[in-house]
Amino acid sequence: MKKGSINPHLWRAKISKCPVCEKEFRAVKDFKDRKQKYCSKECWENRGHKEKKVICRCCGKEVVYRYGERKYCSRECSFKHKVGKNANQWKGGATLKNDRARNGNRLKIWRELVFKRDNYKCVECGSKDQIQAHHKKGFSVYRELRYKIDNGITLCIKCHGKVHNRDFRNRRNKKCNNCGCKIVNKNKTNLCRKCAIKKWWQTRLQT
Repeated sequence: MKKGSINPHLWRAKISKCPVCEKEFRAVKDFKDRKQKYCSKECWENRGHKEKKVICRCCGKEVVYRYGERKYCSRECSFKHKVGKNANQWKGGATLKNDRARNGNRLKIWRELVFKRDNYKCVECGSKDQIQAHHKKGFSVYRELRYKIDNGITLCIKCHGKVHNRDFRNRRNKKCNNCGCKIVNKNKTNLCRKCAIKKWWQTRLQT
């Protein structure tokens, strides 16, 4: 047989009916595991998906789509609209209130009063280096006890990390270990972007 010749007498394909266009076709690509249901790619794309029309919540344009659910015409509109109250993780402005409370003068005065009561020493180990004020009851949960002196104790950075199961000493290392410049986005290597790229190239040349 020549290449490209049509030999219908040798076809053993099953004759089936396309569920979209309802035409009979020979299912040449019919196997045991995967069966051919559609006659063409166009019918496969239009299988059970009807066109839907939705108005974009940001710009007000009409969007026509087939798959899934859409609310916006583009990503730009979704980024513009999902701000403030329309954001997915909006909690009634609780984060803004907590940030203002943490950076306010009232908390600074509370911290100084706690340090004076404990004579600027850690209650656990007695060290005076890198002391911090710790809330016995959570700052975000117990809002009524935020600024009460009885709810606070003085701890060093090590003991404070043990209470929260974290190492607060890593937060202070915001300088590059090689050049000493400030690191904007902290990473595991404690290097700036330039020094990290140099180190990567050195290791690559060695290999």
